[in-house]
Amino acid sequence: MKKISINLLTNVMLLLAGLIFLLFYNTPHILDWVARIIGVLFLLPSIAFLLVISLRKSQPSRTSDYMGILPALGGMCFGIVMLIRPALFNSVLVLLLGVLLSILGLFHIFFLMLSYKRVSAKGWYFVSPFLVLAAGIVVLFVETVSLDENMVVLITGISLLLFNFTSFQEYLGERKNRSVVADVEAVVETENPTDIEL
Repeated sequence: MKKISINLLTNVMLLLAGLIFLLFYNTPHILDWVARIIGVLFLLPSIAFLLVISLRKSQPSRTSDYMGILPALGGMCFGIVMLIRPALFNSVLVLLLGVLLSILGLFHIFFLMLSYKRVSAKGWYFVSPFLVLAAGIVVLFVETVSLDENMVVLITGISLLLFNFTSFQEYLGERKNRSVVADVEAVVETENPTDIEL
């Protein structure tokens, strides 16, 4: 059974998030829905943990089980608040999305700089990461954009697709570089065989 790459899984999740944001960016109160989804993501694991602890009577409870009850209750309460009053979190979500885009853009810029030869990067590889970084800065510091939640969601959706495009470029560059290195090693090995015939 093959292991799933964390990098691949992250890229797929960000790609899906970007597509969903692009499809629904014009939905009224879109950030309320984002807050509700995050609320459900807090609520369900917390409830599941509390149910497992309360229904497990045959096995003795461990100290770690009791220590997990308080965070589970906190996560459940936080999830309920996000579901009931999602508008309270709109400004926080805008801030988080701006920070996320800035970090994603910087990550790819530094990654390309550090692995320029390994990825066989061209100058235009840096365009998408700089656009993602610029989008994050705009969301964080341009008030007319940050107050328009539909615009924030649209910019975030486009930026997440650009992030995936950059990841795909890096993957193709690394793959091409690896195949070239393998070809060179094969040629060197055939020209200089190590086996000596007796």
